[in-house]
Amino acid sequence: MPYYYVRLVFWTLLNENPSIHTLWAGALNVCGLLNFGVPTKSVLLAGKSPLLAMMSAVLLLRSTQESGKVDKYKEVFTAAGLPVRSISPIGFEFFDLDELYQCVSRPEGFAGIIFSSPRTVASVRRCLEENSSMEEWETSGLRAKWSALPAFSVGTSTASEAQQLGFQTVGDDSGNAENLVQLISQKIQSGQPPLLFPCGTLRRDVIPNHLQDNNIAFTGCTVYRTCPEPSLEQNLTSYLKEHGVPRAVTFFSPSGVQFSKVILEKLQIVPSSHCKFFAIGSTTERAMLDNGLLISGVSSKPSPESLLDCIRGGLERSGVS
Repeated sequence: MPYYYVRLVFWTLLNENPSIHTLWAGALNVCGLLNFGVPTKSVLLAGKSPLLAMMSAVLLLRSTQESGKVDKYKEVFTAAGLPVRSISPIGFEFFDLDELYQCVSRPEGFAGIIFSSPRTVASVRRCLEENSSMEEWETSGLRAKWSALPAFSVGTSTASEAQQLGFQTVGDDSGNAENLVQLISQKIQSGQPPLLFPCGTLRRDVIPNHLQDNNIAFTGCTVYRTCPEPSLEQNLTSYLKEHGVPRAVTFFSPSGVQFSKVILEKLQIVPSSHCKFFAIGSTTERAMLDNGLLISGVSSKPSPESLLDCIRGGLERSGVS
């Protein structure tokens, strides 16, 4: 039987018999079976049952899923026996959506669209809601016309959001912008109508530089800015009170690193033998390294399956089976 399940059995026994927490926890530590959750001493002093602490194995610093939508990360991690919680370190403010709508309302002027993040998809949805309606998107023929054009998307999460709007996505498993631009070059030729490229104020130059170098026309629309999530410290504090220190923390973007590092340090959520830090992609990895954060693994693709493999490997290398 895998150690994880052995530990789970012991955790359950402990949770049902709180009076013997200290005795059993000490025995499990000696046996090396308690190494999955937070430090036993911290859990007991906080008045938490070991089972409750273990239930916060993975913390994802990412935008939380909208109500009613399937959270693929939660689905995949829960199925694998790793409870997961998402807390957003960043917020977004949209602007100039009327300009984006002017582009979206004339698909005949474009060869396709580029979605570099779920937020870029959200900007299209917002511009439709504010300047028209989702009903008109369906009935006016706009959706059908855009579905006939390629929607180049970085990652499965972004692609899933775009597909819900009716776009036919390409490059879902590209993993990053560097790979996606290679695919764009194969599909789009110089001389074709431009690609529509909604983006944020912190966009990287990988996509526009590659398009320019290959004489591929594009129309960039800067329609949102990234800002710190004002309730981040409160949300993390509540998380700690409820679950304890997570076993694994994953950063999804450089902005997430920038906006959460100081708060995490203040709350003593730092890389240690009991808490491992992970990154989504090389760009986030560089941001973490620039901020002096010790990284236990980097997921090559922004997908729950890739991240799950990455975290499992990192925990195994640290002595967790």
